[in-house]
Amino acid sequence: IVLVTSGAVALGIKELKLNPKNKTTQEKQMAASIGQVKLMETYGKFFSKHKITIAQILLTRDGFEQKEVYKNARETLNSLLEKNVVPIINENDAVANEEIKFGDNDMLSAMVSKLIHANRLIILTDEKGLYNSNPKINKNAKLVTTVKKITKETEKMASGKGSDFSLGGMKSKLQAAKLSTSCGIKTHIIYGKYPEEILDVLNGKNIGTTFLPN
Repeated sequence: IVLVTSGAVALGIKELKLNPKNKTTQEKQMAASIGQVKLMETYGKFFSKHKITIAQILLTRDGFEQKEVYKNARETLNSLLEKNVVPIINENDAVANEEIKFGDNDMLSAMVSKLIHANRLIILTDEKGLYNSNPKINKNAKLVTTVKKITKETEKMASGKGSDFSLGGMKSKLQAAKLSTSCGIKTHIIYGKYPEEILDVLNGKNIGTTFLPN
């Protein structure tokens, strides 16, 4: 299991009691450096209850473009997995500028999946999956349970970002799914409020939206 997380900037902003809107890059980087500590403390507390060792890995997009860094990241992740350690990955927001940012953790998760040749990518979100139109606007919107191939029509179904702390929304999740499925990785988008459904997905239940590899 590899966990790709966000939350460092949000936690830092809350700790500093700042308004989450209209933050400068420097303010976000400062918040991330504070929030990352809080984030790992929280994960550490919960994983330790199950006697699971965790590791922190911070990545930037330019690292994926440098052969040596890419190779080192893959070898480190594989070594941790061999020792039954759960790597917790986040973007290194404290140093990343707009030119080297992933943009959101959906794309980061897809790139990590490709990096380690994952056999499954599960993305948690605030919707039950991909709908044929925006369910927040259209009450008759229907959940799309299976997507064989992401087309332009599929992309039109996606809406923009959600909360003040969100960067992507369903559109970015579709882009992530497009990358992961093109690498042969089965991908799921499910409702994050019920994380126990991850086990249901792994046991073969059709929950949320499943994107078939191609």
